[in-house]
Amino acid sequence: MADAKTMLNAVEPKDNQEHDENVVDTDTSDDEEEFKNLNAQLDQLNSVLDSIEMKNDIVHAEFVKLLNSNREARKQFQESLNEQPAREGTTPDPQ
Repeated sequence: MADAKTMLNAVEPKDNQEHDENVVDTDTSDDEEEFKNLNAQLDQLNSVLDSIEMKNDIVHAEFVKLLNSNREARKQFQESLNEQPAREGTTPDPQ
């Protein structure tokens, strides 16, 4: 069942048999203008999406760099914790 929005946008069909050749069809020029406007809007959307994709790639690269840095820091921290008991066992007792 059609909703109200579809019904508002509905167009009555034209009778092709009663077409007068002397009448200029302005729908074609309106359609061309509408297509030009839609094409311009699509170009703008494409530019915006390209910009967003570029920013996303930059953020992703920074995230990967930060992730690797954190992994390295965690690895170094874990190694220092593992070395502490070994150092404590080899350090002479001052008493």
